[in-house]
Amino acid sequence: MSTRPLRALLFLAFLSTVARAAPQPAAGLTASPVLPTAPAQAAAPAPAPRRTVLLLGDSLIATGFGEYLQNQLAAHPRIRCERRAKSSTGLARPDFFDWLEVGQQEVRQHQPDVVVVILGGNDGQALHTRQGRATVAWGKPDWQGEYRQRLTDFVTAISAPGRKIVWLELPATGLHRFEQKLTLIRDLQREVVAGREDAVHLETRPFFTDARGKALKQARVEGFRKPMRLRMTDGVHFTVAGGRYFANKVYPEVLGALGLETPEPAEQHTSRPAAPPVKTALQASAPAAPVVPPAAP
Repeated sequence: MSTRPLRALLFLAFLSTVARAAPQPAAGLTASPVLPTAPAQAAAPAPAPRRTVLLLGDSLIATGFGEYLQNQLAAHPRIRCERRAKSSTGLARPDFFDWLEVGQQEVRQHQPDVVVVILGGNDGQALHTRQGRATVAWGKPDWQGEYRQRLTDFVTAISAPGRKIVWLELPATGLHRFEQKLTLIRDLQREVVAGREDAVHLETRPFFTDARGKALKQARVEGFRKPMRLRMTDGVHFTVAGGRYFANKVYPEVLGALGLETPEPAEQHTSRPAAPPVKTALQASAPAAPVVPPAAP
C-alpha cells in the first residue's frame, strides 16, 4: 500500500484537531469602542436668597409714596416687598384701626428682614382704648407718657432677632398749627426708636426744607423735565411727583439697612415700572390737616 494517501489522511485529521482547539468568542460579548470621558461641568452657583421688606403706615404709604417705594424695591433682583397701609390711622385710636395687632399679623405672615414705618400724622388727639374709651386728652401732661408707651409696644411687637426697623420721620409740612403737634410726636418717636439697637430713625427734614429751613414746595424729580410741586393743596399729602421724590430719597436708605447696593440697570427686572398712581379721593380733598378717625359709636 502506498504511503501517499495515508499521509494525506493524517494531515486532514491534524487540521481538524487544530480547528476544534482554537478559542471561540464568548456568547453575547461584543467589544465596544472606548469613548473619551466628557469633562465634568462646574455646578451653577445657587442664586442669592431674596430679602423681604415690609412697608407699614398711614395714607402716605397707602398712596403715591408707598406705591413708588414698593415698585422700586420689588424691581431689585434681591428684594421682595410687601405693603400694608390704612389712611387716617395711627397709634391713638386702636378702636378705629389697631396697628399693634395688625403689625404683629403682618410680620408673622411675611417674616420681613426690614420693616419701614411711617405713622403719627393722625395722632395729635386724645388717646383711646381698643374699646373706644378716651383715656388721655391731647395736651394733658400724661399724654406724652402714654403715647411713648404705645410707640414702645408697637416697635417691640414688629421686631425680631436679625430684623431691622426703619422709622421715617414725619415730613415737614409748613403748616404752623399742625407742625406744633408734629414736633411733639416726632420728638417722642425719635426718642423711642433711637434708643433701640435694631431700629433706625431716618431724618426726613433735609428732604423737605430749603437752606433757610422753610418747607420745600418744589424740587427736581426724576422723570420730570422741570421742578415739580411736592404737596397737594392740603400741604400734607404728596403729589404724584412728590411721592416719587420721597421714594427716591428713602430707597437707598432701605438698601443700606439690607446691606445691599443699588443694582446696575442690566441687573434690574425688565418689567416696566407701574404707571403713576391715580389721585385718590383723600388727595383730591383739601383738609386743613390729616383726617382723624371718627369717635367710636
